[in-house]
Amino acid sequence: MSITHPLGDEWIAAYAAGSLSEGQSVFVASHLSLLPDARKTVSAAEAVGGALLEDLAPDVMAPDALARTLALLDEPVAEAPRPAPRKRDAILPAPLHDWLDRDLDALKWGLLGPGMRKAMLWRGENAERLWMLRAQPGVRIPRHGHSGAEMTLVLKGSFSDRFGTFRRGDVEVTGVDDLHGLTVGTEEECICLALAEGPIRFEGLIPRLLQPFIGL
Repeated sequence: MSITHPLGDEWIAAYAAGSLSEGQSVFVASHLSLLPDARKTVSAAEAVGGALLEDLAPDVMAPDALARTLALLDEPVAEAPRPAPRKRDAILPAPLHDWLDRDLDALKWGLLGPGMRKAMLWRGENAERLWMLRAQPGVRIPRHGHSGAEMTLVLKGSFSDRFGTFRRGDVEVTGVDDLHGLTVGTEEECICLALAEGPIRFEGLIPRLLQPFIGL
């Protein structure tokens, strides 16, 4: 699998530092799991973060910190029963499948438009949301803009717009100034994971009228 549109280094560094929201972390982890050198990429980001930490002044520990830590080691730990391993969905990246704890078909899919369905996965602060799109081959998504940043990770199939063609593992990043309309590839169904801030801004009258009912 050849990925030609990877996420920027700033997102990987933020992921390694643990400074992302839950939805952002799931999105970035899903993308990283599809990269052939993901472990090396994250390790490099963690190394940079560790070097920065070495330059920080140390905090003063409480006088009894060591004693309390050693006391915790003596407490018995109850082993939780291990659930039987589940077969992972071949389309979902491992981090996304583990976070959802369900397969694609078990998600609550709602109608988005002709040949399109959506599943809302998570909502955070500042109208941030993580959701999934399923679109039939050849479907055209109307021209639209965004109220904030939006990132779209292709999990199956492909789509094209004025910024290029995106396939499994690729991420398209768009902002408030980016207007585009998407065309799904004709070879197979397209499934995407999207992370967005604020509502989509459709140009056409009919999509704008339907927007309150689709929740995007």
